[in-house]
Amino acid sequence: MSNLKFSTLVSRISWGYVILFTLWILSRLLFFDRFWWLALINTVALYIFVPLVLLLPLALLWCQWRVLLGLGFPLGVFIAFYGSLFLPQLPNFAYEAVQPEITAMTFNMLFSNNDYDEIGRMIKANAPDVIGIQEVPPNGDAVWIKRFSREYPYYAFRPVEEGHNVGIVSHFPIKDVTMLSNPPMRRALSATVNVNKGRVTKSLLVIVSHLTPNYPSNEFIKFAREWYTRRANEVTYLRSLIQQRRLPTIMLCDCNYVDTSQAYARTHEVMQDSFREVGWGFGHTVRGQFFRPGRIDFIWYTKELKPVKAWVAEGGGSDHLPVAARLHFHA
Repeated sequence: MSNLKFSTLVSRISWGYVILFTLWILSRLLFFDRFWWLALINTVALYIFVPLVLLLPLALLWCQWRVLLGLGFPLGVFIAFYGSLFLPQLPNFAYEAVQPEITAMTFNMLFSNNDYDEIGRMIKANAPDVIGIQEVPPNGDAVWIKRFSREYPYYAFRPVEEGHNVGIVSHFPIKDVTMLSNPPMRRALSATVNVNKGRVTKSLLVIVSHLTPNYPSNEFIKFAREWYTRRANEVTYLRSLIQQRRLPTIMLCDCNYVDTSQAYARTHEVMQDSFREVGWGFGHTVRGQFFRPGRIDFIWYTKELKPVKAWVAEGGGSDHLPVAARLHFHA
C-alpha cells in the first residue's frame, strides 16, 4: 500500500471513530443508562478510548493536523473522565491528628474461594480495621469467625441465600446490625461501628452491599434490561438510606458498576469515592485473562470523613482484588 493510500485510510478511520464517539457522547448526555444497550456501552467506556493509542501517533506521523484536531475531542473527554486518577497525590496534612482514623476494606472473596491462608496473608499485608465481605459462601461465616476472630472479634453475617451473601468483621465493637430490606437489596447489611482512639470514640455507620451483577449468559440480551433495572433500584434504595442517616457513613461495596455509569453518578450525588479522591491509576479490581471491565469495588464515604489514602490490594485468592482506604473523622 502506498504512503498516500495509507494516509487516506488513517484519515477515514480516524474521522469514522470521531463520528461514532460523538454519537456515543450525545446519547450518553441525552439518555445516560436509560436503555440497556447504552448502559452496557457506558460500562465498557474505558475501552472506547483504546483506538486513540493507535490513531493519535499515526495522525501525527502523517502530519494530519485536521485529524489531530478531531481526535482532540475524544482525548479531551478521556482527560475529563480519567485525568484526575493520574495526578500525583500530595500529602494530606489537613486532618485533625487527635481524631480517630479507620482503615476499611471491601473484598469480594468469591463464593468458591476456600484459600483462607491466602486471605489471611492479604489481610495481614493491608491491616484493615473493618472488612466488608461479599460472596460469603454457606458456612463461610463460621470459617471466618474461627480463623480471624482473634484479630476481628466483632462480626455480623447475613444468612446465605441463593448461594452466598455478605458480612462484616471488625477490630472495633459493632452494634445495631440491620439486614437491609429485600427487595430491593438481596445482599446488604448495615452496622454501627464504634471507632475508638484513646479517649475519643466515634460512631460510624458501615454499609456492606453486593449489587446485582451482569452474569455471563447465553441469554444476555434477554436479561440485561432486568439486571440494569434491578441495580438502579438498589442504588435508589441506598441513596434514600444515606440521605436519612444520622452518622458518618462508609459503604463497602461490590457495586458491579463502573465510574462511567449512571448508577455511579447517582451514588456520587450522596457519597464520595475514596479511590477517585486519593487513589492512583484506573484501579481495576476484576481479574480477567483478556478483559477487565474496570473498578467495580468501592469504598464510599460521607462528608464527615476525609480519605487519606486508597489502594487496590493484591492477593486474597478471589477473582476480585480488595480495595482499601484509610479515612479520618473531622472534628
